[in-house]
Amino acid sequence: MTTKEPRNLEREEIDRAIARCEASSTALAFAYGVQERLGYVPERAVSRICEVAGVGEEDLRRAIDQEDGLLDVPLGLHRVLVCTGVTCARRGGANLLRQAREKLGIDAFKSTPGGAVRLEPFRCFGQCAQAPTIRMDGSLRGAMTEKRFDLLLDLFLRDEV
Repeated sequence: MTTKEPRNLEREEIDRAIARCEASSTALAFAYGVQERLGYVPERAVSRICEVAGVGEEDLRRAIDQEDGLLDVPLGLHRVLVCTGVTCARRGGANLLRQAREKLGIDAFKSTPGGAVRLEPFRCFGQCAQAPTIRMDGSLRGAMTEKRFDLLLDLFLRDEV
């Protein structure tokens, strides 16, 4: 039994994602298909999508950069969203976001260098009665304090490579 190199496996996943799209799809539709399969649109996928869709690489890169829903870097292993809606911001959400940026050493919409955590502000979870609210790996947590948030971030940072 042979093992395949990661690059070959990635190429196969890219090809599978493209194959699942309709032949008449746009380059952005192919990019979304790749992201659905891999979690982001790797550089290797851009050239392959361009081959299939018949568009220029610079045009596709520019479109990916402008498209809010497409990522050209992988998300972190853990995704941390901090509510920045008016109520949450006033009740400490803005401080939580600042705390996370300082502790993780990253800006919003970035991942830690080892890929353990991705930090994102979020407009509103609709849980204002429990403000400030965060979402960690899909789980909402309300009435978040700086101390509790710090402990949760420490748990996620254990996965840093």
